[in-house]
Amino acid sequence: MFRLLKLHWLAILVGVTGVLLSTGAFWVVQVEIEKRHQLEFEWLAQNRNRVLKKGIEEGLNAVRSLHDLLLVAPQVDEQAFDRFAHGLADRFKGIQALAWVTPQAGPAEEDRFPIRFFAAEGNSALHAGQDLGAQPLLRNLMDRALARGDMVVSGRILLIHDPNPQYGFMAFKPVYAAPPAEALAETPPEGQGGEPLARLRGFAVGVFRIADIADAAMGVLEPRGVEFLVLDESAPAGEELLDFYASRLNHFPTPATTEWRGWDLEPAPRVTESFPVADRRWSITCSPTRQFTTEVFREGPWIILGSGLALTLVVVLFIAHFRAALRLRLRIEEELRASEQKLRILIDQSPDIIMTVDRVGRVLIVNRPLATGEGAGGRCGAGFLPIRARERFNQALAKVLSLGEPEHFGYAGDDSTWWELRLVPLREGDRVAAAMVILTDVTEKRVLEAHAIRNARLASLGVIAASVAHEINNPNNAIQFNASILARSWEDLRKVLDQHRRDYGDFTIGGVPVDRALTGLPRLVEGIVKGAQRIEKIVGNLKHMARPDAGDLDHAVDLGEVLPMAMSILQSQIHRYTDHCRLELPEALPYVRGNAQQLEQVFINLILNALQALPERAAAVLISAGLEPEGEFVRVCVADEGRGMAEEVRERVTEPFFTTRGTTGGTGLGLSICARIIQHHSGRMEIDSAPGAGTRVSVLLPLAKAGEQS
Repeated sequence: MFRLLKLHWLAILVGVTGVLLSTGAFWVVQVEIEKRHQLEFEWLAQNRNRVLKKGIEEGLNAVRSLHDLLLVAPQVDEQAFDRFAHGLADRFKGIQALAWVTPQAGPAEEDRFPIRFFAAEGNSALHAGQDLGAQPLLRNLMDRALARGDMVVSGRILLIHDPNPQYGFMAFKPVYAAPPAEALAETPPEGQGGEPLARLRGFAVGVFRIADIADAAMGVLEPRGVEFLVLDESAPAGEELLDFYASRLNHFPTPATTEWRGWDLEPAPRVTESFPVADRRWSITCSPTRQFTTEVFREGPWIILGSGLALTLVVVLFIAHFRAALRLRLRIEEELRASEQKLRILIDQSPDIIMTVDRVGRVLIVNRPLATGEGAGGRCGAGFLPIRARERFNQALAKVLSLGEPEHFGYAGDDSTWWELRLVPLREGDRVAAAMVILTDVTEKRVLEAHAIRNARLASLGVIAASVAHEINNPNNAIQFNASILARSWEDLRKVLDQHRRDYGDFTIGGVPVDRALTGLPRLVEGIVKGAQRIEKIVGNLKHMARPDAGDLDHAVDLGEVLPMAMSILQSQIHRYTDHCRLELPEALPYVRGNAQQLEQVFINLILNALQALPERAAAVLISAGLEPEGEFVRVCVADEGRGMAEEVRERVTEPFFTTRGTTGGTGLGLSICARIIQHHSGRMEIDSAPGAGTRVSVLLPLAKAGEQS
């Protein structure tokens, strides 16, 4: 009777505790479900904003690529243009047409802007020979592009040539002829406006369909219930709508369905992001659909409450069997401990981290202490993993224990390491009793893979360098040949001019007195010859960049001449960006081993990057050089008081084609070329930077050996 009474009170205690715990779990789960649903929506919205922005930027990059082609290759014919334009259209979705518009003088001295080359995907209202200058809207866009000196974007345009009229936009980017070297300092740089119309070669023009960009962007994402609205914040009232993607409405914004202000968006939550598109500003607003909002498992808390109460009842009913169950559990633990002793001998010497986890989450065997200090007998709980990998581990462990199939995945550690995690089921007969967890450090493997990728990118960079060198070499040979003829003919021409002056008195040549011409023209011819020779050396360096030749680096280079020359070449850029740029050199600086032209290219690029990173003219750039304490290297430092870089950016700045100036003309090749040149010189480049603390780039070059050429 006494025993029954004890069980009675124990049952009451268990029942009350179960009711309290079930109620608490009900409220906790209710709040957690709603919170996680909110986070999921925000994540989905951010993904859509990111992908849409990327799609729009890729479309504009197509126009920039067309601009670059027309800038470096002015003799592009229609066939080459069409091939290049269709290649861009295949890569960047949403492009309806690409065109090359050139200025022409009209019959009434009015400027005309006919389409010279044109490539379209499907039907288009534009055609070759069409005068865009006759259309006020397009002429206004071209005037804005000329005033800005860079790309401009139109407001929404209804593409009526489509079977289903949709909204699109046009982008114009001016292409200028390169100014003479003497006038370069007086010509405003591109992107700041003020470029003379006389230097305008034309416009690179792109026509885009916004709905196609959105469709391409959404095609890479999971089709979840998120609707979005794209607006042009720079447009007048009533013309802001660019596109909408809603489950209850027609996707295409035709004139009959453009009343977006009545769009039945969910009141909350919403995610809105504003971003620049050339000279305009767009925004993307995301909202969940009704279906997505109702996906919240609202019955879940009630199921948990009911399950908790049911479980409490089951526990109460099975209290009488508690001791037997406990005795069985202890016996199983004892058997598992015996198995652990047998396995430890085999796994303790493994370079991997190995442990076993039973069905209730306890660590049974571990061959070495984990970072969390957990050992055998403790709870696994994925505490030894970084936070971002724990949920995936728990899911994989549950799958292994339930299905009996191995699982594996990789993750990044908190200390820049990479790990591969494998889970293998351990069976007792037909039952999965535990799982073996094996952690392998694959950092070295990842480093080797990254090195291989980098080498592949450098190989592609070498191909580009070789191609550019080939294109420059042909016209430079003609320049050298003509300059040599002019130099040989000068002596005869000088005698003729002297005789003409004696017979007829002083006169002018090209507006210059004959005395100044007789002394100045030889220097000009000499300058042409030296410039052509310098181009020839640069071309040679480009060829060696594609196929590095150590023999070309066996020269003694005086950095006391190279660094001032780099400063002289960048003088106009220095005056543009800062009032505080100085060069500090010791009186006696040892020669270094290498190629003077290549090293000059490196320092020009580093100094220019430092100037472009300055936030204001009061910020300074310091270039210094000195001998390292060990006496084997000369260190050249370029330090700026600019914006600085985050660690993840600093680690990638030397990768080919990586740039932080995607919308301002950066190619991502400058520092990659510099790093490669320094590597070929048997030197190294060190970058120290932090956000807001500026950047310091150090180049260490080996000293020249005795007997090397100067």
